[in-house]
Amino acid sequence: MHFARAIAAVALMGALLPSAAGAVSLDQACQRFADKLSAAQASGDQQKVQAVYTKGSQRIASKFNGATCPNVQPPTP
Repeated sequence: MHFARAIAAVALMGALLPSAAGAVSLDQACQRFADKLSAAQASGDQQKVQAVYTKGSQRIASKFNGATCPNVQPPTP
């Protein structure tokens, strides 16, 4: 009985703690952002390019305390 409670407690603690394996650095996030933007640009759809840039910029800023990706330039019309 105590063993089952201990296992349940450990499982609960594991679920509540952030996963280090899922952590992404700013450099990794910027590289992914640049890759997605390049794919959108290859499609030739300017609306898609703008949407990817806007969403990506907002996500980077929100996840990394207002940071930006200097290697990702805004799309030109």
